[in-house]
Amino acid sequence: MRMKIPELSREKETLILNAAQSRFAVYGLTKVTMDEIAEDVGMGKASLYYYFPTKEDIFRGVIQREQQEFLRRMHVVVEGKSTAGKKLETYVRQRVKLASQLLNLSSLSHNSWSALKPVFKDLFNCFAEEECKVLTRIIREGKRTSEFSVAVPEKTGQLILHVLQGMRLRLIRDSGHSISKQHYEELERETFLFIDVFLHGLSQREN
Repeated sequence: MRMKIPELSREKETLILNAAQSRFAVYGLTKVTMDEIAEDVGMGKASLYYYFPTKEDIFRGVIQREQQEFLRRMHVVVEGKSTAGKKLETYVRQRVKLASQLLNLSSLSHNSWSALKPVFKDLFNCFAEEECKVLTRIIREGKRTSEFSVAVPEKTGQLILHVLQGMRLRLIRDSGHSISKQHYEELERETFLFIDVFLHGLSQREN
């Protein structure tokens, strides 16, 4: 008679994802094994495979958790009392940080990441939809308070997201096999330059 494996509790799931995330952050996705993760949480390998059939499933869980935490923080920011411009700057800063965390966890080259990304396509698409909602709320607030002059907040939020996504993809492409601290610093500088242009425009204003 096969031993019945209990359902995965929230506490056990957190332990597994924490252990996996710690290893991914040090060794990268490709070098971490399921045996190592199982050993870290004191779980039999068979039990771990029951909950997460593949290492990519665990990696997906880690990514999803990071995305959800980012969205939780951004909803707190949106509900805050600062200006729409400050909220947009906070969003951008936190998004660059999230990109850094996720890419460091994978330690993948551009080609490897491109090959893996379709596996998580639905995850990234759902996240992008939620990001658009957050950005639209910020832009809509700025329009309501006359801080922003935009015609369609939804389209403007989508445009900002597309630009930020393009900057991240360029970082992955240009970094080759190793994404350095300098790459992230460049991404941050370019991202804030874009937001500054968005907030203040290119034309000179009369004093």
